[in-house]
Amino acid sequence: MEHPAPTGPVQPDLPTLPSGKARKPVQVGKKTARPRTVSKTPGLQQTDLFALPLPPLPRSHFLPDEIRLSLVPAPEKLPPAGEDCFLYMVVSQDHAQHLMAAGLPLNRRAPLMLTERAGIPPWLAKTAETTACDAHNMPVVLKLKRSLVAQALELEPDHTAEFATPCYLLSGN
Repeated sequence: MEHPAPTGPVQPDLPTLPSGKARKPVQVGKKTARPRTVSKTPGLQQTDLFALPLPPLPRSHFLPDEIRLSLVPAPEKLPPAGEDCFLYMVVSQDHAQHLMAAGLPLNRRAPLMLTERAGIPPWLAKTAETTACDAHNMPVVLKLKRSLVAQALELEPDHTAEFATPCYLLSGN
């Protein structure tokens, strides 16, 4: 059974489609406007943002009494093994006096480094190698309560690998 040839303009270079596979014409219609949905709940208003209390200012430093900052009298007598509830930092004597008076600043650009107890001997050794020690520049060890600064700490991977014990940056996050 042979199909009749389609009527209309003939294009000899295009093959004819077999019957049943002809495409349907595309309908171009008008776009209809959708009805707007209006909320039926009266009385809901946005809260006045200027009436709310201001959020607290970001923390800029920790006070010495607040974090129990203290001087370690004989850091060489501390047992290096084990973990305690304190973090330690090695600083010069002048810097230690300043920190004991003003507290620890929180600065993302220049954070203070802290370590656990096992990191004190390698830190003291590195400080002895790199700085000339005089009466005002002698390294001292400060300790502070870990749980009171935990929210402001981030892990410091370079010194952690160098000292083989966890080291942290007091940046304030």
